[in-house]
Amino acid sequence: MSKKISEETSDAAAIGAEELRRLMEVTGRLLSTIDFDQLLEIILESAKSLTKSGASSLLLLDEKVGKLRFAVATGEAKDSLSSLYVPLGEESIAGYVALKGEPLVVNDVKKDGRWYSGVDEATSFQTHSILGVPLKLEGKTVGVIEVLNKEDKQEFSPDDVRLLELLAGQAAQVLRNAQEYMDLQASKRVIEASHELRYKIVAGSAQLVDVIDLAARVADSNTTIIITGESGTGKELMARYIHHNSPRREGPFVVVNCAAIPTTLIESELFGYEKGAFTGATARKEGKFEQAHKGTLFLDEIGDLGLETQVKLLRFFEEKEFERLGGKERLSVDVRVVTATNQDLVELIKEKRFRQDLYYRIDVFPLELPALRERKGDIPILVEHFITLFNMETTRGIEGIDKQALAKLGTYDWPGNIRELRNVIERAFVLSPGSTLRAEDIVIGKGPREEQPDIFEGNKPWLDAVADFKKKYLHRTLKKTRGNHKMAARMLGIQPSYLSRLKKELGLEKEGF
Repeated sequence: MSKKISEETSDAAAIGAEELRRLMEVTGRLLSTIDFDQLLEIILESAKSLTKSGASSLLLLDEKVGKLRFAVATGEAKDSLSSLYVPLGEESIAGYVALKGEPLVVNDVKKDGRWYSGVDEATSFQTHSILGVPLKLEGKTVGVIEVLNKEDKQEFSPDDVRLLELLAGQAAQVLRNAQEYMDLQASKRVIEASHELRYKIVAGSAQLVDVIDLAARVADSNTTIIITGESGTGKELMARYIHHNSPRREGPFVVVNCAAIPTTLIESELFGYEKGAFTGATARKEGKFEQAHKGTLFLDEIGDLGLETQVKLLRFFEEKEFERLGGKERLSVDVRVVTATNQDLVELIKEKRFRQDLYYRIDVFPLELPALRERKGDIPILVEHFITLFNMETTRGIEGIDKQALAKLGTYDWPGNIRELRNVIERAFVLSPGSTLRAEDIVIGKGPREEQPDIFEGNKPWLDAVADFKKKYLHRTLKKTRGNHKMAARMLGIQPSYLSRLKKELGLEKEGF
C-alpha cells in the first residue's frame, strides 16, 4: 500500500501545478457522492477535461462473454454506445489495454491495426486518436477508461497518460466503495423486507381484525397490555405490532420468555446484577429492563414466573424502580411492559401460583388472540403469506398451492395454531418437486402421539369406566391447552367452575394443570 501511495505521489509531482489543482478538484467531486451513475459521469467528464479531449468512455469487462461493454460515454455518440461490445486482445485498442493491463496511446488510429472501426461504424463518430488506461481493482483489470480526439488535433502526451492513470486509480476505489454501498443497501432492503414479512400479522377474520384494531388504538398510550391465547397464535407478533405502532418504535423491543429461563436465573436476567453478586459474576451486567429503556419489554409466558420474582416485578410496576441483584442503587428506566400467557391466570391465582395484586397490575388492557381453528377462513391468506416468505428466504420458486392441498389444510384443527401451519408449509417447500404445493406435500398431524383413552380396556364397572374416560379426556384437553382452564372449558363446552370441580373430583390437581 505504501509503495502504491509513493508511486502516485511521484506521478503527481511529475505533472504541472495547474493539472494537479484540477486533479484535486476531481477528487473532491468524486468524494461528494455515493451514487454509482453520478460517479461514472464525474469520472468521464473529468477524464475528458483533464486531457482536453473531445470524448471519453468507460468500458467494463463482461467475463461471461469475454468482451468489454460500454458502461457510459460522453460526446455525440454516447446514446449509441450502450449496447455495444468491444473484443479483447489485439482486435481493439481498449481490448488490448484490458488484456495487457497497461496504458496505450494511439495518435493516429487508422495507422494502427488494433483499432476497432466497428464502434465508429455503429455510431457515426469519427475517431482520430485514443488514449486508454486500465481500470484496476486489487491488481485485476476490470475495465478501461479511454479518451478520444485530443483538442486542436494535438497528440496525447505522457502527462495525459499520468493524469488519466491517477484518475483511474481514484475512480476504481470510489466505484468499488459505491458498489459495496449499493450491495449493502440492497442486502439491507432484502433483510428488511424479510423481517417485515416474518413479523407481519395476516388477518382476514373479523375476530382477529377486531383485536388488531384494539391493539392499534392502545399502541399510542403507555398502558400495560396482556395478550392471551393458545400457544402458536402469534402473541409475540402482536406485541411487536404494538411496539412498531407506538411512539417507542425507534427504541428497543426486548423479548423475555419467562418459561425458558430457570427460576434461579430469571431475576438476574430481568434486573441485571453487580460484580460479585454471586459466584461467576465477574462483571456488572445490565438486565432486560435496562436494555429496554425507551422501548418495550415483552414478558412472554408470564404465568411461569416464580412467586419471588413476581414480588419484584410488582414492585417495579408500583415504584417504576428496581435494584440490580447484589446492588444497592435504585435504578429507574422508561419502559413499556407488554405481557403474554397461554395459561388461565385467574385459575393460577386460586392455586396460589400467581399473585392477585400483580394480575391486576398487568391486566389493564387484555387482548385475546383467537385460535386458528376458530378462523380457518384465514388459512388461504396465511399460506400465501408463508409462500412469499419462504420464496424470499430460499432458492425455491413456489408459485402457489393446489385446491386439494388447501382443502386438506382446512380439515385439520391446528392445535399448534399458526406456528404449526408455518412449519407444515416450510416442510412442504422441501417436499414439493415442482412449483406448486400438492396435497401429498402437506404432512400434518404427525407430531408426538397423545395417549388415546380406550373406553373398552379391562372389565371395569360402568361408573368406574365413565370416570376413567372423563379423567383421560380431561387430561388430554388440559395438556393441549397447557393448563389454560378457560380455553379447555370452551373446547369442552362446560363452565370453568365445573371444569375445576371435575379436576378435583378426578384427582388431576397434582398433574400440574
